Amino acid sequence: MNRTPSRQGNQRRRPATKRATTDIWRLPEPLPDLEPVVPTSDATALIRSLGDPPLSASSDVALQFAIVIERTAAIAAALALSAELLADAES
Repeated sequence: MNRTPSRQGNQRRRPATKRATTDIWRLPEPLPDLEPVVPTSDATALIRSLGDPPLSASSDVALQFAIVIERTAAIAAALALSAELLADAES
């Protein structure tokens, strides 16, 4: 026998809230001007500032994090260069 669970006590449903409609076909606001990308000289500074990871073999984990972060920074600089957004070396 299937029974639907009954409400406990005299609970009432909350009235449905009206959601504001959004026109998805509206014209977007103009994008801000692009700024040159300055590659970092030390991509791992933030992760090192947090200290050693709380894991056994933390030096191996920290090294793996550093490798991924440095590779990500290199790819970001390459993408900025390809889009001609890389800041000059003199800046």
